[in-house]
Amino acid sequence: MANPKPSYILFSIKDQGRGTPEEKLEYIFDRFQQVDVSDSRQKGGTGLGLAICKSIVQQHGGQIWVESSPGQGSTFYFTLPLLHAQETS
Repeated sequence: MANPKPSYILFSIKDQGRGTPEEKLEYIFDRFQQVDVSDSRQKGGTGLGLAICKSIVQQHGGQIWVESSPGQGSTFYFTLPLLHAQETS
């Protein structure tokens, strides 16, 4: 019997920050990327947090993405596969 396609659970995290311009969305999960380089001077950080999140989610068979509106914040989404107990014979 073929393995059934896994079901996924969807998580979402919403913030009320300044948001990210659409042209920068595809890069924010890359290593050492920040929307505004002045952030690293003011708040610290290396630009690795979202890259690490992406790696963890992908290693567990999921996907991660973001929707954002400048001035209104961002919503980050990720999916993870649900594991189903298998019957033993």
